[in-house]
Amino acid sequence: MVRCGICERDFNSKEALEMHNRSKHSENLKRRLSLAQKKNITKYILTFAILAILIFLISWRLIPPEDAPLINLNPASLDFGAVSQSRGAVIKEVILANEGNSDLVIDGMETSCGCTSATLVYEGKESPRFGMANHGTNPDNFQLTIPPGNTAQLKIRYDPNVHKTMRGAVTRSVYITSNDPRNSREEVRINVNQVD
Repeated sequence: MVRCGICERDFNSKEALEMHNRSKHSENLKRRLSLAQKKNITKYILTFAILAILIFLISWRLIPPEDAPLINLNPASLDFGAVSQSRGAVIKEVILANEGNSDLVIDGMETSCGCTSATLVYEGKESPRFGMANHGTNPDNFQLTIPPGNTAQLKIRYDPNVHKTMRGAVTRSVYITSNDPRNSREEVRINVNQVD
């Protein structure tokens, strides 16, 4: 026995139910969506919702709120050129600017290797030196506030004597963490050619 889903009459076979539906309920059947069609519609709705959420998150990340701080590093990468192991450490500077509309708070830095360290100089005062993470040298609870439109100098130091026998091309990074909602962890990359 099979039952009609519209008028709830019972039939002896599927064929009898199909004949009944074609003759008595043809308009209703056209209006009713099949289970497969409903699943497809649900998939489309879910896909659209996920895409809408992703687009919102990406646009929020790319277009920060008007009152947000905005970190800018110039240049974002440095070429130290040939660095002589016999001559020792070299230092280069990057300008760190707050191009946003509220205070930029730098709350930490770290480097990718013990051969590289960094400090920040703001209003003539130099911060403690930051090095490689988890090596016990980075200060705790560090904060530097840079108002909108102001700049600081990021001093990056490379010491070839940490790797005395290494020769050739070297790439290292300095990571700066801040309250910039778009770039909370910014990177400056340095390239070095270590020589005798």
